[in-house]
Amino acid sequence: MSTKITAVVLGAQGTLGRALVENLPRLGIDLLAAHTRATCDIAHEDAVEGALLSARPDLVFNAAAYTNVDKAEDEEDASYLANALGPENVARACARIDAKLVHYSTDFVFDGEQERPYDEFDPVSPQGAYARSKVAGERLVETAWAKHFILRVGCLYGQGGRNFPSTILDRLGRGESIKADAERKASPTWVVPVVEVSAALARTDGFGLYHSTANGETTWADYAHFLAGQLGISAEKVAALPYGALSLKAARPRRAILNNRMLRLRGLDTLGTWEEQALRFMQSVA
Repeated sequence: MSTKITAVVLGAQGTLGRALVENLPRLGIDLLAAHTRATCDIAHEDAVEGALLSARPDLVFNAAAYTNVDKAEDEEDASYLANALGPENVARACARIDAKLVHYSTDFVFDGEQERPYDEFDPVSPQGAYARSKVAGERLVETAWAKHFILRVGCLYGQGGRNFPSTILDRLGRGESIKADAERKASPTWVVPVVEVSAALARTDGFGLYHSTANGETTWADYAHFLAGQLGISAEKVAALPYGALSLKAARPRRAILNNRMLRLRGLDTLGTWEEQALRFMQSVA
């Protein structure tokens, strides 16, 4: 790879994609192109090859995905097109131009029944169509191109994103009340540290699977209470509900906490705790 590192971002319309576009340049990676689904739908092999073979970047960051967990139960083929066939198309195109691929997967590949945090060596146990499609995507990427990094992330949030942590902060800031799950454990993760880890990892040849979430765990209700406390807002604004009361269509893992073992072993786990990330995020949007 040349001294000047170049990249293309796919899925630039999402929370993670936007963060990649905004932060990669400051991390020393020149952005050649940033594609949304409108300009490059990864489910279409011709579109992917056209976008990547013309740019010929050193790195490709694939943040494109079907992320509606509940809707995927009724649109299973659509979720597989975006989350399995699409990443395979990207990996094959990367192989043609010898570009490293950074692909993002999910903590939902686990059912959450294990007592300890899951590391990269634990067998997957997906629940629901969305989770199964993401597992399929991992396997197809692994088969299609050796020079890949698969980062499992979860509970991502960021500025302008349609995600629960951002919604909590926005609604509490407006003085509104919110309802939050008091049972399911999670590791809310700000996208910016994920981008920083992605960029550092992509400079190496340590290809393979990595867990990449904030350290520690909390419930969504306790997370909302933490944000409320930082904003000086009464905890009464947060209604803590049992998981079953939320009436969600697709099953979610009750405790899909990830152990960033491989990042830590390579000296690249700079993600910090979920509390540290929440404070950094609040400062960034203040």
